[in-house]
Amino acid sequence: MENGIRPLAAADLEGFRALLLDFDGVLADSELLYHESWNVALSKWGVQIPEEEYLLHWTSLGEGLKGHLARHPDLEARVDPVEASSIQKSVYASFCGSGRIGLMDGAAGVLDELSTGAFAGRCAIASNTDESLIRSIIAAAGASPIPVVGGAGLPKKPMPDIFLRAASLLGSGPDETLVFEDAWKGLEAATRGGFRSVLVRSRLNRDFDLTAGYALEGIGALLPMLRELRR
Repeated sequence: MENGIRPLAAADLEGFRALLLDFDGVLADSELLYHESWNVALSKWGVQIPEEEYLLHWTSLGEGLKGHLARHPDLEARVDPVEASSIQKSVYASFCGSGRIGLMDGAAGVLDELSTGAFAGRCAIASNTDESLIRSIIAAAGASPIPVVGGAGLPKKPMPDIFLRAASLLGSGPDETLVFEDAWKGLEAATRGGFRSVLVRSRLNRDFDLTAGYALEGIGALLPMLRELRR
């Protein structure tokens, strides 16, 4: 048991009607490429974000460029946030198109099992990232697609709207839906929406003090649990 968080077991899954999975950092090994895309974008103004700062303030806390400029007031008069965001989106889209962004270890197997196994029709990806980018990464990896609710047009996490929309599309209430997340912003969104959550640990969030109902050592550890439910 890690910091009072109970390891997830197959028997726990049986108590839920639906599963929602975050994408970046849970299914996709994309966070460091997001970091790279922002550093490319901000290089126009001579700005580079240290990895440690990015992983905490951008990836986990979800503060984004607005938060970065607030923490570094000297940059606010120099950096054009609209132009920087536009450059970043273009750079990241090019990463997706080139196949640079892969899936986490075991994630392809999890997606394949979710598409046909015990939770087929009762699972979805729920992410701040646009649906088109998510689908392109999954297709490039040759994994099975499952429903996707992307962040376009919805308040981003830590607001719960993306999870609430995804659960509604699956016909499942928050209290009967389990969320898989790797970052504070997603775990907080789950809590605000009334969902139970699983903290998916990885090399990038290992040092962060995060709280959830359950813990999982990498999304690949979910595969044998899903297969056990077939029996």
